[in-house]
Amino acid sequence: MQTARIAAETRPVVVEQQASSSRIVAIDALRGIALILMALDHSAFFVGAGLQAESYGGQPVVLQSAAYWLSGLLTNLASPIFFFLGGYSLALYAAGQSRRGRPASATTRFILIRALIILVLDLTICAWFWRGATPYVHVLTSIATAMILLAGLRHLLSPRQIGFVAIITLIIHQAWIGIIAPELVRNEPQSFWQAFWLTYSYDTQPAVGFAVLGWGPLLWLGYAMGHQHHHTAHQSSRRWFQIGIGLLIGWLILRLIGGFGDLGAFRVVGDTPAHWLVMSKAPPSLSYFAFNLGIAALILAAAYARPDLFTNGLFRWLPMVGQVSLFFYVMHIVIYHLIALVMSQLPLSGPRIIWGYSAWLMGLVLLIPLGYWYRRQRERYSQVLRYL
Repeated sequence: MQTARIAAETRPVVVEQQASSSRIVAIDALRGIALILMALDHSAFFVGAGLQAESYGGQPVVLQSAAYWLSGLLTNLASPIFFFLGGYSLALYAAGQSRRGRPASATTRFILIRALIILVLDLTICAWFWRGATPYVHVLTSIATAMILLAGLRHLLSPRQIGFVAIITLIIHQAWIGIIAPELVRNEPQSFWQAFWLTYSYDTQPAVGFAVLGWGPLLWLGYAMGHQHHHTAHQSSRRWFQIGIGLLIGWLILRLIGGFGDLGAFRVVGDTPAHWLVMSKAPPSLSYFAFNLGIAALILAAAYARPDLFTNGLFRWLPMVGQVSLFFYVMHIVIYHLIALVMSQLPLSGPRIIWGYSAWLMGLVLLIPLGYWYRRQRERYSQVLRYL
């Protein structure tokens, strides 16, 4: 009787832990999708197949065939998800540390150390193997800077207040981009720090791809929403479906009014119907974020509805990619750089996009087993590798 009573008392706890794990799997799977799409974008870029379906600095965009720009729409999902879930994961980590009775200062120290490691990796390995303009301030530098700012914000504000700061920063950033839009469209020279904080530039030294105040608020917003993860409503497929539809409605309104701060606004003269889906990525626009995060929310809704696909189904490897996101990101640049070097020595014929997808698949054959290997190492040496 005593054994049966103990089993009955502990069963709800076990069920709750299993449910919690399945909910984390959905988040990891979405991050894995973002990284896989980012790998496609970079592998295609490295072999000379530009999958462009976004605008830069308000410059006119000449779309290639549908295969290219439709692929570009897919890969555009990657960066917004990557930033948003970067903050979401930090919130889950902070909540876990709080449950264990760890002081807030320990979590802040973790965030700062991880940010510095991310920064070093971006300015060394990622910069050395990036097949573009170097040196290059890329995704990880922007994320690391946003994390450092978050470390300070979380000691001054509540998670909800940080969410408000994120939204206000996004709006002010868009308004400021609208003010300086003429000089950006004319492609006038910029200072490094304007590009670093507000816009972007491939002409500064180093080049800047992701403006901190343009992209960083997504990480802060993810942190604020991640603190709501324990609420049942935020763990339901229905709630994320509603968020996704709401964001897409917001995107449609922004496009119809010409796009607040969107330098990629639709032009009646010279644009094709496909250009309706082309928005400004650099500097980022609210319409770009709303569209891509809206689709991401719908994907997350599907992941919550069918978690079995990511636990024992065809896509069970995707959560693993999300769990080793920093390792995967750094290694994908190294591996696709090397694959592109080999391909550059071969007489490649036919549409370049074919070779972009071929390089992508070849890289995944190496990256997925490497990801499983690294996850085992991190479990074995958790104290050493927990920042990676």
